[in-house]
Amino acid sequence: MLFSTVARRLTLSYTLLFGVLSLGAFLLVYVHIAHDLNQQTDDRLRATIRELVKTRAEGGRAGLEEEFSVESTATGKERVFFRLLDPAGRPVITSDLASWTSVLRSPLPLPKSGWRIDRLHAPGHEYPTRIITARLQDGSLLQAGVADDKDEVLESYRETFATVFLLTLVLGGIGAFLIARRAMAGVQEVTAAAARIAAGDLDQPISSGNRGAEIEALAAMFNRMQQRISGLINELKGVINNVAHDLRMPITRMRGVAETTLTKDADRASYRDMAVTVIEESDRLVGQINTILELAEIDAGLKVMTMERVDLARIVNMAVELYQPAAEDRDISLTVRVGRQPFPVTGDRNSLQRLLANLLDNAVKFTPAGGEITVILRQENGCALLSVADNGPGIPPQDRERIFDRFYRGDASRSISGNGLGLALVRSIAQRHHGTVAVDSDGINGSCFLVRIPL
Repeated sequence: MLFSTVARRLTLSYTLLFGVLSLGAFLLVYVHIAHDLNQQTDDRLRATIRELVKTRAEGGRAGLEEEFSVESTATGKERVFFRLLDPAGRPVITSDLASWTSVLRSPLPLPKSGWRIDRLHAPGHEYPTRIITARLQDGSLLQAGVADDKDEVLESYRETFATVFLLTLVLGGIGAFLIARRAMAGVQEVTAAAARIAAGDLDQPISSGNRGAEIEALAAMFNRMQQRISGLINELKGVINNVAHDLRMPITRMRGVAETTLTKDADRASYRDMAVTVIEESDRLVGQINTILELAEIDAGLKVMTMERVDLARIVNMAVELYQPAAEDRDISLTVRVGRQPFPVTGDRNSLQRLLANLLDNAVKFTPAGGEITVILRQENGCALLSVADNGPGIPPQDRERIFDRFYRGDASRSISGNGLGLALVRSIAQRHHGTVAVDSDGINGSCFLVRIPL
């Protein structure tokens, strides 16, 4: 439907444009030919007058009469006439005027000097007549008229053009259809791919070909969109599985505590312990759900962030100060290297605090007793570069590509409390600030998280 509709419109548009341009070209040529034919006729008339003036000067009246007879006979008495008029306009010498009575019946204005050319269309004559009248030095008038048959030439040209125009219009329409069909072939393929995607088939990308830069760009965009949708679906499946797993555990625990309490003679302290456990697990579930919702809002651009100039150095120092007691409790050295000068960036203060808190929380969790955590803030290539490095166990290569995915937890981290959302939130916040986050780790000698935010 799309192809037929657009192709039809393109074909009609191209054909109409071709027809208008052809008609415009015809009119220009037609006017030019008509002007040239008039010019040629007038030039011949002026040349004839000059020749007749010369003949009169050399041969007198007799010579002029003979020239009238010769010229009218050679050209055709019904196609040309000649007259010599006295100063008052009365005929003195004429050629055979039998075919010109209706033309000469109409009075013509006579020039006082020089010459003038008139065009008459008298009844009974097939063609208009073009007449030149010249005032001679002695005051007499020399006149010549010729049948103006240029209309016959123009009529032949119009008939030829009509035939050629119809033929070229048909051929142009066919050519326009083929061009439109070829142009729409790529769009049709992209449309078919979109239909496959709508039907749930995400495994067949659009192949590249020689379809023009615009169609190739559209196909490439669809392929990227298809890959993105496929990735989101796979991520959604993983999220659903992880959410189900993470929700099942606390709910099962709460149910187990409740059943245990109800199946035995529990005292007030047992009920209190059960309530405490239920509250703790509920808080953990609520926190996890809130983090999931916050991630979704950030990724969808729905979370309201107050973008303003904030001092990133102050945020870093405050976060390090906040986590200093937790690090000391685990016998971990937490140091910060930030310049004394303010470090202004454009961002949301609360979100940046959340980003740094998640990185420090991870570092404190995974760094063993006696370890070190170093936080550095510096400027690099027009960006604020924040690094959080530790000398913990590091991140295995198989986990480095996925640690920023939602709910992903490596084997080494499953024994440590958490929900696998912290680093995903770090990435979303960094991207919302037009920045990036990456990790550098050899899987043995600790890890270093690098956050870049444009200044």
